[in-house]
Amino acid sequence: MRLLTGAAVAVAGAAALITSWEAGAQQGNTPVAGVHVAAAAPPPAPAGKATPPAPGKTHAAGTAVPTLRSVTGALVSTPYGTVQVKAVLVGSHLKDVVALKLTDSSSTSVGISGRAEPVLRREAVTAQSARIDSVSGATFTSEGYKQSLQAALDAAHA
Repeated sequence: MRLLTGAAVAVAGAAALITSWEAGAQQGNTPVAGVHVAAAAPPPAPAGKATPPAPGKTHAAGTAVPTLRSVTGALVSTPYGTVQVKAVLVGSHLKDVVALKLTDSSSTSVGISGRAEPVLRREAVTAQSARIDSVSGATFTSEGYKQSLQAALDAAHA
């Protein structure tokens, strides 16, 4: 029961956060092109393109609030399909990695990618980099994921 309550609170919190970001965008605080803050997945941007974040707001103390931004990584070709990810950053902190495309040449490939993706995402966010281990049984998906993420991080820090 506690698990269900915790999950409901997390979903409600995420919905409130997304709604507030969308409301800010509707009030004229629109993000710079290529910087996405909405929950819906936008069409993939050209790989390696990073746009400077919109000017951040400031705290009452005058320090800048880090800006949420996302950078799309390279489209990486593997023998089982292509892989592309988007890095979501707050300042220079890797907040999340969103898989835009994973290997999909067969139903087996889709299943392997589906099992590997959460592990790769968790490891990348924990490591704060693309220097992570490959998932056993998903070598091509893992390598494509790491290459695309590294391209996104390189573009974000350029």
